[in-house]
Amino acid sequence: MLKNDGNKPTLVAPLQRTLSDYVADQLRQTILADQFSPKERLVEQEIAESMQTSRGPVRDALKILENEGLIVRQSHRGAYVAQLNPEDFMEVYTLREALETLAIRWAIQNATDQQIDDLANLVISMESLSRQNYSQVDATDLDMDFHHTLCKISGHRRVLSAWESLSGQIRLVVLKHRIVHPEDLRVRSVPWHYKIVDAMRERDTEKAIRELRTHMAASYEWAQKLLDQKEKAIPEE
Repeated sequence: MLKNDGNKPTLVAPLQRTLSDYVADQLRQTILADQFSPKERLVEQEIAESMQTSRGPVRDALKILENEGLIVRQSHRGAYVAQLNPEDFMEVYTLREALETLAIRWAIQNATDQQIDDLANLVISMESLSRQNYSQVDATDLDMDFHHTLCKISGHRRVLSAWESLSGQIRLVVLKHRIVHPEDLRVRSVPWHYKIVDAMRERDTEKAIRELRTHMAASYEWAQKLLDQKEKAIPEE
């Protein structure tokens, strides 16, 4: 829709799009909180009635979540909550590492000292949370904020866009890892994130990348262990 503001027309986002984003956000949070089970069917009409809206915004929201990899569509059967398997975990970790490695290279070249300080403040928030009786959802949210901010301050728009499109799956994998390893934030995550920030302040690219990979290694090993267990469970022909 166009509004005329003097001599210059102003573009205004349509209400339908805003509503679709809202529905997608609500469904995303519900899926990531495990309130929907993997492979559970998502019925447009039921969701629309529950949220007191029409099916159009729900249909658009499901398409958004499908693009994020949080749901899958089956022909003539509808939409279902995606079930990430060990192979998916490995792909998410390896792609995330590649994106964030590039983000670090660009951030060290382009980010201001203030932007790196903003990154450090997120680690301070992690440390403060680690001293409390925190939930794994809260710990995951702060972890995601840190790595999202890293991509933002890199100045690499396509890295940021790619990371954001993967963020739903990243969050799901990180949350599952934290549920299995509930002390991760307190024991390892805080010091590792500090080391990444310190290396970035020194503008030491290789050191920062090394610390990033150390930070991700534990989660990567967990995913690899799941994959190995799955392969051992497959009977030989």
